[in-house]
Amino acid sequence: MKKNVSNNFLKHFMVIGSGTLINMILGLLTTPIITRIVNPVEYGKLSIFTMYSNIALLVLCLGLDQALVRYYYENDDKIYKKKLLFKCIKLPVLVSIFITVFVILTSKFDIINYEFDTLIMSLLCIYTIIQIIYRFSTAIVRLEYNTKLFSKLNVFLKLFYIIIVLPLVLIFQKNYLLLLVIATVISAFICLIISITAQIKIWNFFENDNSNNTKIISEKKLLKYAYPYIISMSITTLFQAIDKISLNYYYTYAEVGIYSSTMSLVHIFAIIQTTFNTLWMPMAIENYTKNPDNKDFYQKGNKIITIVMFFLGVTLILVKDLFAVLLGTKYREAAYILPFLIFNPIMYTISETTVGGLVFKEKSKLQVIVALGACLTNIIGNFLLVPKFGCQGAAISTGISYIVFFTLRTIFANKYYYINFNLKKFYLLTFITVLYAAYNTFIKFNFISVIFYIIVCIVMICLYKETMIFTYNYIKKIITKILTRRNEK
Repeated sequence: MKKNVSNNFLKHFMVIGSGTLINMILGLLTTPIITRIVNPVEYGKLSIFTMYSNIALLVLCLGLDQALVRYYYENDDKIYKKKLLFKCIKLPVLVSIFITVFVILTSKFDIINYEFDTLIMSLLCIYTIIQIIYRFSTAIVRLEYNTKLFSKLNVFLKLFYIIIVLPLVLIFQKNYLLLLVIATVISAFICLIISITAQIKIWNFFENDNSNNTKIISEKKLLKYAYPYIISMSITTLFQAIDKISLNYYYTYAEVGIYSSTMSLVHIFAIIQTTFNTLWMPMAIENYTKNPDNKDFYQKGNKIITIVMFFLGVTLILVKDLFAVLLGTKYREAAYILPFLIFNPIMYTISETTVGGLVFKEKSKLQVIVALGACLTNIIGNFLLVPKFGCQGAAISTGISYIVFFTLRTIFANKYYYINFNLKKFYLLTFITVLYAAYNTFIKFNFISVIFYIIVCIVMICLYKETMIFTYNYIKKIITKILTRRNEK
């Protein structure tokens, strides 16, 4: 187990954050090009393709990726970790291969009428298998705190996609869905090979280690912890996809494409969300394993990420019209969809700091109730709002359901491992931000939007003043140390 990993949090954060920033910049530079070539219908079909793959990914992992994270630090022995990885990945891969054969055969012989043709369905299955293995591979990267590799993989995934997709759409200028899918599958496969090759020692399951006496957690215990995640992640995936499904049902692929393009704007959060989520849970589990009474670690993390996420969220709402211009006139409606979608990354990321009790105490079954509560909220919200407000209604429903998601996660986790997160402050800030999002969902940018933004920021500063001062002094101290070391050299 790594020593004093929490002390190096900022270092790891900056390494992964830099890669995520490059990834985001690449996306901001190329997405406008692609959206000007590819019409919203084809873009919407690609969104449905990736949505189906994500659903299959979360279900077919069978929750064993979560079991890998939970039990990885139980033993420092490399052989233990190799065997744990093999036990966790074996069943998901076998099941996914079986389903792939079934889907390809039933599609080819028209036994089942799928939404896509046989070629796209075959690529969907292949892509899902790649994603499953890649999920376990990147989990190992995270758990080993190999932040440089993780950062490079993030950049490579986007870079390879761009290198492949731009020539394809510019040269062929037809059958865009197939071209986008091919680029998606190939870029994911290349990154998978790089990831496994870089960690070949832990992936070499056939190497004789001559240590059969190494104790490993039984498959029964792994599955007992993992199986509730199959249900909860299935529900969560439906919860995350119900907005697109509703738009596809009530409207057309065009609306789905516009809605999905808006999500690409929300991905500006990726620099914080991906970086924080990558580091937080391994560190939280390691901290609990070493010192279960150290709750100050979780409180500080919660307050800092709350400030960062809300500040980015309200700032993104303020400049929503500017970002929407980047997508082109066909996607201009995205500006009014964006405000409530910010609650997706905000609530999910902050809830990672409050859900610890369910993970530490192995209460994975309660994750099902969390997912079910958020999913039902989103289904009802979409049923009521999408027919009347379209994409804006889907965004409002999604935003509210993520607030419910955070609330349920926090309540259940605190029941088994109580941490005082001072939730009154949090919900006051949330309420004001909801009002700000609601105003900007239906009103074009104006002077009141700026005044409202300033008010939200002032409230946030008043609520979290001490944390802001602490964070500023901490960053200042780290930067001073770095500069001092450089001067000494």
